[in-house]
Amino acid sequence: MAPPSSSGLPEFGLNAPLPAGKPFEEAELQTRTSLPLLSACLLAAGLALTGCKTGTTPPVPAIQPPVPQAEPVSPLDALIAQYAQVYQVPEALVHRVVKRESTYNPKARNGGHYGLMQLKPATARTMGFRGGASDLYDAETNLKYGVKYLRGAWLLADGSHDKAVRLYSSGYYYEAKRRGMLVETGLRSG
Repeated sequence: MAPPSSSGLPEFGLNAPLPAGKPFEEAELQTRTSLPLLSACLLAAGLALTGCKTGTTPPVPAIQPPVPQAEPVSPLDALIAQYAQVYQVPEALVHRVVKRESTYNPKARNGGHYGLMQLKPATARTMGFRGGASDLYDAETNLKYGVKYLRGAWLLADGSHDKAVRLYSSGYYYEAKRRGMLVETGLRSG
């Protein structure tokens, strides 16, 4: 560090007195390393002050938060939501069954199973259906009776989606009978 001046502050530069008892080369080396450091500090301070000359800061553009976009609800999604609510079955469970049974194809058919939830006409009749088998291709009709049937599986599954799907697929009459829940599940009128 350079020796202090009469003001008590260190002096830098070519006019600084040589430190007492130090050879000239050592003092010159000290001056050479101090000057670039001082220059860099002054340059940084000058750049920082340049923005302050006008007393104003440049305007910062306002960042607009993205507007959340609701995913468009298809008519099929709306029907699933409606019947899930009517029969108090989790909407996610209805979607899971529809995806598993028909991959959302209302015209799907596999043997004697029809529509979105692959209902058998006899099963739909136990839930109150009075139409013909081809009427189960109608998405709303299929969901109305399919979700009603799924409700029974959901009640017997004790909150387990996996168990509800298994009961829906395999049938749950005997489980409902064993537990005394034929009326609650809709398999017998009260």
